[in-house]
Amino acid sequence: MTITMANIRKVFPAALMAGVALIAAGCAERTTKEDVAAAREELQEEQQDVAEAQREAQDEIAKAREHTVGKPVTEDDAAKARQEVAEARQDAAEQIAEEKQDVQKAATELRTEEQKLQATQARDAYVKDAEARLMEIEKQIDQMEEQASTAEGADKDAINRRIETLQAQHDRAEEALELLKNADLAEWQNHRQHVHVALQKLESNVR
Repeated sequence: MTITMANIRKVFPAALMAGVALIAAGCAERTTKEDVAAAREELQEEQQDVAEAQREAQDEIAKAREHTVGKPVTEDDAAKARQEVAEARQDAAEQIAEEKQDVQKAATELRTEEQKLQATQARDAYVKDAEARLMEIEKQIDQMEEQASTAEGADKDAINRRIETLQAQHDRAEEALELLKNADLAEWQNHRQHVHVALQKLESNVR
């Protein structure tokens, strides 16, 4: 018995076939909206840390100044108080600078996640379109197999040869698409041309 996509669809329930299609459509690397939301939340938390560091800095500087407010002091006391204020300002500046660096890192991460999400969406849309085109050609190959089953002699041989050619091209297109799906997100565009050429050749031979 010749195993065709039509036979497979008859044997397996539609729900199972849908599950198989979903598994086949999966890609090795992807970024979701949740990833972007998490990166955005991290940025907001780092921004809040900067604001908190600034408030704490003001409090520490104010405490250092309190040592001389309303009190008679010697020149040594005044010098010590000035030193404490200067140190409080230095510590505050360093803490704020560190928090701002964390903000910059979080902002960079957010931009990266947004770019990766755009790449994921573009790749997934391309994969979905390519798989739909391959499925349509599978149906046409199934129709040819049905024709071959009722044909005879030279006609049967000619149809079978065409089926073999198309199936081989279909397999190569599927392999190219699978490589694209398994590629790193940053590299998927490098595989796109291979899939495009394989699909274009296959579709031109089906017509």
